[in-house]
Amino acid sequence: MFLSHWKKSAAVFAALLGISGAVFLGGCGMWKSGVPKEDAVNMAEASSVKVKDPNFKPGTAIVHRDADVEYSVPEGVSILMYHMIGDMKNNSAVMTEDNLRIQMQYLKDHGYHPITMQELYDYVTKGEKLPSKPVCITFDDGYLDSYTIVYPMMKEFGYPWTLFLITDDVGKSYNRMTWEQLKEMADSGAVTIANHTLSHPKLHNLPTRAEKENEIIGANKALKYHLGIDNLWFAYPYGDYDDEVIDICKKAGIKLAVTTDAGRVHVGSYPYDLKRVYIGNNVSLARFMERLTKDNYAPCLLYTSPSPRD
Repeated sequence: MFLSHWKKSAAVFAALLGISGAVFLGGCGMWKSGVPKEDAVNMAEASSVKVKDPNFKPGTAIVHRDADVEYSVPEGVSILMYHMIGDMKNNSAVMTEDNLRIQMQYLKDHGYHPITMQELYDYVTKGEKLPSKPVCITFDDGYLDSYTIVYPMMKEFGYPWTLFLITDDVGKSYNRMTWEQLKEMADSGAVTIANHTLSHPKLHNLPTRAEKENEIIGANKALKYHLGIDNLWFAYPYGDYDDEVIDICKKAGIKLAVTTDAGRVHVGSYPYDLKRVYIGNNVSLARFMERLTKDNYAPCLLYTSPSPRD
């Protein structure tokens, strides 16, 4: 790492002084003479950009932690469930940007480590170790603010997070993202993008298996077609499911599904029935703190859906 930084600094220094003798080529680690000064600066800057792992899978969050982070098998993990970020009075399900930032800063200041869906799955099914004070951050539906507010904020804090997407709502006029925005996110390594069905129905109310399959498998196909995602994760709309829905998920290659039932998850929790911790504007910081560590936390008033979607 020291050598890499030394090479970059040397290249920029040489370019700024107009020295034509040596310019670092970030892509191959060699030096070449006769490169214009402005190109030298650009090339030196480019050398600091990390080349993506050839094994990187689109729509998968990659997390980088300090080497001194301690790992152990925790007693439980809270999967935080958010929806829309904005200023909507009389709707407790909508979190203000300021309150979201306060909560994310609390996690940082108190040593919490957000985890990926794969880490969550390995913990639940195999008892794998997690970083100290783990927490899983999820957002449902695919509101535009997930791109304009959540995405940059999570990158700022360096937190992996998961977006459960209603695929048929993409590009709609009512506060939704575009596929172009989602593609940027999917290729960033900052966020996991997963399945929240095509149109967000109550799945167990659908009269036929074919209709349930269309909602689940159809959304998987949309994620693959538009974003290149081989999806493994699912969120039940309204937390609603039945045995047939679980069977469809399993056969579609989905390994883990989350509900809206309140509580934390533990080693041995059924991976197709994972509880989540509701977080909305009516959750004070004190209650937020409690929900990070307790299974039986104080309830809040029932929330109102932020839009026609839950």
